[in-house]
Amino acid sequence: MGRKSVLLMVVLLLAGSLFMVGCGSEEEAEDRGVLRLGAVPGEEEQKRRDQYQNFVEYLERALDMDVELYVASDYTATVEAMRAGRIDLVWYGPLSYILAVDVAEAEAFALSYDSEMGVFYESYIIVHEDSEIYELSDLVGKTFAFVDPASTGGHLIPRLQLVEAGLDPDEDLEAMAFVGGHDAVAAAVENKNIDAGSIVRHMYERGVEAGRINEDEIRIIATSDPFPGGPLAYRKSLDEDLKEAIRDAIFNMPEEDVAANVEVFGERHLRFEEADDSLFNSLREASKLIDLDL
Repeated sequence: MGRKSVLLMVVLLLAGSLFMVGCGSEEEAEDRGVLRLGAVPGEEEQKRRDQYQNFVEYLERALDMDVELYVASDYTATVEAMRAGRIDLVWYGPLSYILAVDVAEAEAFALSYDSEMGVFYESYIIVHEDSEIYELSDLVGKTFAFVDPASTGGHLIPRLQLVEAGLDPDEDLEAMAFVGGHDAVAAAVENKNIDAGSIVRHMYERGVEAGRINEDEIRIIATSDPFPGGPLAYRKSLDEDLKEAIRDAIFNMPEEDVAANVEVFGERHLRFEEADDSLFNSLREASKLIDLDL
């Protein structure tokens, strides 16, 4: 399959997910009387639900209301679901948050503070250990796996790295694919189904720790500069008292509940800090540099 066919397939899949999520009115969602929590895609849906179960239960206790979890099929689907009023609270990726601000009136309020990186992430470009690719210039004529069109560490940042290295991804790569998740990128590289791919650092490390990624089969050829991590964001139109209750639940979470949510927050999560939308301006500028249409 050629590069244009791959990209066309991605566009068609995204269009289908947006249509399905957009069904149903905002009024119908509001009448349900529960907090709708959205989750960006990770592993398969049931695993994602299992990971979020403790977080859902904590929010139900802290807010004294029912919480429903919506696991998106792709990053863009969480944006469209908030735009349609079908979800109220999401832990977005940085780029999908920028999209949600523009079209879904998302309002960031909290960022996870990592013990090593603070509120920032890094992205890796990886190849198989046996590969003859050692630097970015070696990627000419090779195949490359991104995570999702709306992924920051899995698309925007690595694409910027390629451009800064003098490559035109659309012309210099043999083919590109969006495979849907960070683990899926690692699996494609491990299995030699693709020559190289992009994965955000903390997802790579979690995958190694969980045994989903065999680091003996993977070599990192490039590490990005730090970029801001994804924020927790709610709908701007959400009731102000509910917003305040959510903020209180997040910023005053007991230590035992933080520990119980390690699969969502990560091993190195220390606390939540206030989010400022201006922190994401550097990513907005980066998207302009590579002509990424937001």
